[in-house]
Amino acid sequence: MSQALSPDQDVLGEPQDGSAHGRRPRRVREVDFARPTKFTPDQQRRIARGHDSFCRAISTLLSAEVRTPVEFEVVNVDQQTWSSAVSEIPQPSLLAVLGTSHQTQLLLSIERAPALVMIERLLGGVTASKQTETELTEIEIALARRILGTIVGQLTRTWEELLSTTLQLWGLETQQAGVQLASASEPTLVVAIETRLEGEPGSMRLLLPYRAMESVLDALAAGQYGDHGDVEADPQAEESVRLAVRGIEVELRAEIGSCELTVDEVLALVPGDVLRLGSASSGCALYADNVAIHRTKPGRSGTRRAVEILGQIEGA
Repeated sequence: MSQALSPDQDVLGEPQDGSAHGRRPRRVREVDFARPTKFTPDQQRRIARGHDSFCRAISTLLSAEVRTPVEFEVVNVDQQTWSSAVSEIPQPSLLAVLGTSHQTQLLLSIERAPALVMIERLLGGVTASKQTETELTEIEIALARRILGTIVGQLTRTWEELLSTTLQLWGLETQQAGVQLASASEPTLVVAIETRLEGEPGSMRLLLPYRAMESVLDALAAGQYGDHGDVEADPQAEESVRLAVRGIEVELRAEIGSCELTVDEVLALVPGDVLRLGSASSGCALYADNVAIHRTKPGRSGTRRAVEILGQIEGA
């Protein structure tokens, strides 16, 4: 006699899912061959830590240079192909070609809108002008080079500690067609950095082709941005720093009142003009060089003018 097989049995009478006799079911694992894996997770973490430190330093440096709060923050570190990484650069952007001390090239992009605001601040502007899609003038490009030079200067300090190499600004482009540093399929690490300027978000991206980084990646293991976490401060080193800076002379001044003028208003000043300053009754500030450190109240000490320190300014 013959017996019909059920739909879920094979010719040996065993279930097709392989559950009989302890047979393991077939496993299917998806592999995305379009996403490269040249940079290890440990290398990505260390690079992210290094650029976190860079963002804190450049935020302070650029805020002082353009006289308005500028914030930078690493939001993602990801591996892509070169073509995919370039296609995701927001447009319009300024594209800076960076050269390394080991004779390779990287790409740094920054959105044009925050770059133009920083340029306007360098020129003494106080309000954001309407952004246009026209090509940048030679003066704007020269000022953009200055801003990018500041960024690259701070970035190279981070890279000296991170990868024992330095960076230089080799060229500046405004069109993606003018930049081709790697083949379309080259594995590329993208360090995505968010910028915030006067409440407006923007982006900056650093593209690191694997071939440009391969020869220096071993230096990451010996750098200070490893997985050891925060280390305790060395009391002896701390005291040495204090002794080194203790004798440095710093100008201390009290600002009783101030006012803001446009460049046109400053140029129009003539002898005899009177400027109305802010009220001293609301207090004034004590400055060490150009940094406000204490809130003060104006007054006298005997026959001398003086200020009384009321408290430290938050964040000083």
